[in-house]
Amino acid sequence: MTTAFVIGYDPGGEGAHGVAALEVHEENSRWNPVALQVIAARSLRDAVAWLEDGCRDRRIVAAGIDTMTEWNSGSGGWRPADLWQRKKYPIVAKSVMSPNSVYGAMAVNGAAFLTLLAPRFRSDDTMITEAHPKVCYFAMTGKEHAWANDSARMVGWLLRELGTDLPAAGFGSKDDCFDAGVSVLAALRGLNGDWSLDLHAVPSDEKAGRVLYFGQTHYWWPRMASVGQGN
Repeated sequence: MTTAFVIGYDPGGEGAHGVAALEVHEENSRWNPVALQVIAARSLRDAVAWLEDGCRDRRIVAAGIDTMTEWNSGSGGWRPADLWQRKKYPIVAKSVMSPNSVYGAMAVNGAAFLTLLAPRFRSDDTMITEAHPKVCYFAMTGKEHAWANDSARMVGWLLRELGTDLPAAGFGSKDDCFDAGVSVLAALRGLNGDWSLDLHAVPSDEKAGRVLYFGQTHYWWPRMASVGQGN
């Protein structure tokens, strides 16, 4: 039995780097969950070290990152994927911002995370996908991301989706670990081919193009009935 890891990362500031590692095993061309671990790391360095230690010499077959895995050279840095989400889910449209206006902790730490772990990512078989946990959660449940008031139910939902188990206390009082877990979910679904909609493939009306600072990545998204508006 081949075992490996699917990882997730939610960039943040001091003490707010959400990291998740889902151990998986391969069977009949599918990666099935075994166990999930999450932490809120103090720094980017600690987040990477935790993953390096936890994954050790086993493969990282997929990574979900809650940040931009590619940029765009158009007005305001707006990407077709961002504009598509804002139109599709107007209720949570404010959660989708222009890459030029997001916090530096997200933009810088996300790119640095990919760069630091690049030696562990095999270009031929490590699938990297962008994730947007807050909008993704709304797209899948029809409910807004309200961690402060609804954390227990949200954790239960995530664990059912992943098909694994972990005490709710492991996620802590902030949403960093939950968002890292949803990033893992996006990576697992994309890896297994359960999600086939890639938002990085949304066409652009502008002449400005994609800026692939980390090579070819994906933005796997669930195909399901819209809970918002748009196409």
